[in-house]
Amino acid sequence: MNKNATLMSHLQNAAIAVLTVTAVLLLIQTPLVGDLAGKTPYELAQDWLAGDTSTDTAVTTDLTELALPVRVVFTNEYARYGLSAITTLDTDFELAGAFFGEALGSATTYEACSGEKLLTALHASSIYLDLEAPTPLEVLSRILGVNDAPESSLLRVTRLVLCPAENGATLYLQDANQGFFVSRTAVSSATLREALASLDGNGTDFAFSLSGEFSQLSPYTLIFSEPPQRYTLSASNALTDQATFLRLAEFNPHTESGYTDSSGNTIIKEVYGTLRLEPDGSVFYQGADEAEAGSLYYVSASTGKPTMLEAVAGAQRLAFTLLRDVSGDAELYLSEIDSSNKRFTVSFDYAVGGTPLRFSDGSHAATVTIEDQTITEFSLHCRSYTLSDSPALLLPIRQAAAIAGSKYLGAELYVCYDEHGADTVGVGWFAD
Repeated sequence: MNKNATLMSHLQNAAIAVLTVTAVLLLIQTPLVGDLAGKTPYELAQDWLAGDTSTDTAVTTDLTELALPVRVVFTNEYARYGLSAITTLDTDFELAGAFFGEALGSATTYEACSGEKLLTALHASSIYLDLEAPTPLEVLSRILGVNDAPESSLLRVTRLVLCPAENGATLYLQDANQGFFVSRTAVSSATLREALASLDGNGTDFAFSLSGEFSQLSPYTLIFSEPPQRYTLSASNALTDQATFLRLAEFNPHTESGYTDSSGNTIIKEVYGTLRLEPDGSVFYQGADEAEAGSLYYVSASTGKPTMLEAVAGAQRLAFTLLRDVSGDAELYLSEIDSSNKRFTVSFDYAVGGTPLRFSDGSHAATVTIEDQTITEFSLHCRSYTLSDSPALLLPIRQAAAIAGSKYLGAELYVCYDEHGADTVGVGWFAD
């Protein structure tokens, strides 16, 4: 009986060992530990003993990290001081950001007003903030560091003006769809006047104050006597290390499920989604209807469906994880949000040296679709940008205004990098 028991024990141990090895071999072929596939048992052991954290790749993000391109004008009784080619992350924006953050955090009820009132406010002492992308007021508040701003129905804010008044500073803003609004704030008028008075002018003006070619433009077009210098920009495909990208995207970099089609696109299919990686660095993803908690494709929500802020945060997490570390001198900013009863579509674009970059086909650097708590689709331009020390040639504003005035009456002029997919990126005037 003892010999039989001993034999049975050995057989059980052998069976357990076989099952364990089989489980490990199966496990290393799954996307969850795909970065371990193809390694020897010794390498696997070394990774395990070293506490390998290569799968912990998703980044933690905050809306204050989004570099929204803006234009700012400080006006006092004697002069104007303007800033362009900056973002909300630049030190040059800190003064304006502090005032508008306090204003948005303390604003009372927003009441409809006429556009003339906002324009009138620009003639007097004020701070003007022009946003590159129409932005939900609630999201803008978070970008400026205001955490307790109430929900707002204003979803496409394009410009704001803060000016001193008798009982606290007054905030005006424009929503691209809903018009103009005004609200009282708790910003000290005395403090605002003091800050404005301390600034000297730098030759900045609005088109509404000028004649000739400028009178045909939008009154909000900014005219700089010495416009900010832009520099030549080179671009390259940032999708050069597909294994690293796949790992970041939570795909198995050693998978055998992929293939290359006749156009040179790499197609990789897993049970939870499909990736298409194109030769120019474009990436497209279509996935399942439900993601697991903790996944890059899972969007945290306080209730069953994400709020707008939660949807933006989830989309930002994916975009930053896959693009931020390979984009070179470019920064990502939130450029568009579209919502419906069933989904959010959140888009991001690049800004380089504070100047926005546009793709010639109208696409975005990243577009993320969220349904319920799952990212079901995304598209990316994996591009890396490098600024040189060489000044870029830009048509003088007076000539640009003359051309725009004859073709696009009432258009607002501003400068963008124009991306056509080549290895250099031009810079020029755009009219909207």
